[in-house]
Amino acid sequence: MLLRAKISTAGLLTSPAAGAVVGAATRNRIRNHGVRFDVTDPVFTPRQRAALFWRLYETAEIRMIHRYVGPAGTVVELGASLGVTGAHIASRLAPGSRLVCVEANPDLAAGLRRRLEPHTAHLTLDVAALAISERPGPVLFDIAATTLGSRLRDTTPAAPTTAPTTASAPTTASDNAAGPGAVAVPGVTLRHLLADRRIDAFDLISDIEGAEASFLLGDPGALDGCRLAVIELHDTVFAGRRVTTDELLAAACGLGFRVLHRHGVVAALTRDPT
Repeated sequence: MLLRAKISTAGLLTSPAAGAVVGAATRNRIRNHGVRFDVTDPVFTPRQRAALFWRLYETAEIRMIHRYVGPAGTVVELGASLGVTGAHIASRLAPGSRLVCVEANPDLAAGLRRRLEPHTAHLTLDVAALAISERPGPVLFDIAATTLGSRLRDTTPAAPTTAPTTASAPTTASDNAAGPGAVAVPGVTLRHLLADRRIDAFDLISDIEGAEASFLLGDPGALDGCRLAVIELHDTVFAGRRVTTDELLAAACGLGFRVLHRHGVVAALTRDPT
């Protein structure tokens, strides 16, 4: 009963009407967990503006970022989306640090650097329009009605290709028979991403709607340089079988990570240097 009431209240607080009021009252300058955001960019929907205002947007992930992310040399964020979590990461990093933000959705990736720049003047910022997948090459990406639901349709490459290691302009859905709601975007493995950018030691923030299986299960060695991770886990399909969030977390623990904190499907993990 209490859960239903909370869900109902959250729905009212983040309704389009509430979002319109929030936008007008704040002049589209919304403070969220101590970081102020300019949400005039049309990629921010009224619901998202309201969710930011009421601290209902990626709450568990943001709290763990503020609690556990410190002045690391390099942080890699997979699934940078609107740039909100990236800005929170940046607020935790020391001058001269490096932040690599990866986003597959071309609609969000296009303006990601612009949205992040007000928060990252003290950092080296690298934005990549890529999907993390099992192997390099074009992959189909389903664009959902909300930014939180977009995900890879299939981890199999849409067409044979050589291994790309840098971002390139996404091809259109018609070019690769993507079908309704999907576009073909350049895919890369986490290992290729790190190698291309000469990243050895790094902290990881990940929210990629199940594609985390590509490295937790498919290529765990790609995480050899990772000592801290905040990951939102998702039930998914990998290698033809269904995989649960608990199985993905167990896979991470099998790599030597231990759980610092878990809230639902979001987990903060750490591992001692070898």
